[in-house]
Amino acid sequence: MADPATRDYCLRHPRQIIRIFGLGVYLRMMLDSRKSLLEAVSEAQARHGIALPGQPGNAYRIASVIEFRVARIYGLLAQRFTATPALHEFYRELQAEEEEHGRLMLLCMYTATNAPLLGYIPTLRDHDIRQTLRELRSIQAKAPQLTLDEALAVTEELEMSEINTIFEKLLAQTQHPATYFFRELMGSAEGHAESVPRRIRELRASLGLAGN
Repeated sequence: MADPATRDYCLRHPRQIIRIFGLGVYLRMMLDSRKSLLEAVSEAQARHGIALPGQPGNAYRIASVIEFRVARIYGLLAQRFTATPALHEFYRELQAEEEEHGRLMLLCMYTATNAPLLGYIPTLRDHDIRQTLRELRSIQAKAPQLTLDEALAVTEELEMSEINTIFEKLLAQTQHPATYFFRELMGSAEGHAESVPRRIRELRASLGLAGN
């Protein structure tokens, strides 16, 4: 089955894409082959949408910051291992996936329904959120110097951490057709908590490295 996030799918299913996301998004996908559907939708919402106010809106903004910071860490690790193509590509893929997660949180910020439907509203006052941001800043600072084993260990820790729980809880609260489309798409795919450890095992095997 074709991935609905690709330009090819959009061009072959114009009625569905226009009905859910509008003509402007469809035209952006036609004109720019490098753009993902989520990227085009997020840009359109940023231009014309109204962000969810108060703490609910801030919750999605915080989640997007977390996802983009993880993406930045993976980007730094991709640069760190440019001499090893398989590692470089692995981290580029993770970077792109986390950037999509960040865009989805921003899309939710423009499309989520306000309380009382939002039962989970993390804030910067929460100890876990502050701790997560501190840890991400620390990892980002150390990323350019990490060894291969350290980088892979950090990657698994990130994907098994509270970060994915925050993302999944916030995404589950949205009912807008646009976010529901992407939620269903991601729900049909293997999550990072399952896929990343497997991909790391496969990567280790392909590189002839010992480890689980």
